[in-house]
Amino acid sequence: MSNITVSYAEIEQAAAQLAQGQDEIAARLRAMRQRIQQLGSSGFVTDRASVAFTESFDAYTASADAVIAKLGEIRAFLAQAAGALRDMDAQIAARIR
Repeated sequence: MSNITVSYAEIEQAAAQLAQGQDEIAARLRAMRQRIQQLGSSGFVTDRASVAFTESFDAYTASADAVIAKLGEIRAFLAQAAGALRDMDAQIAARIR
């Protein structure tokens, strides 16, 4: 027989921490992107290498943006799961009464 233990507070706390982490990562990435753009326009300018470097960094940040978006999806899932489990518990309790 399967058992279930659910802590709504822990699930919601994890979701909140993911949201905070997502914001921190996005802010840090924006700062790095800005710094690389500055570097590419003044401190590292060549015919080919700087262009290739900037293109590679852009590809990296696109991948990082995808990870950041996935963190948002995971956070939303956790919040929805906590709500659904809470609702299910209330429905079961109501049927018992």
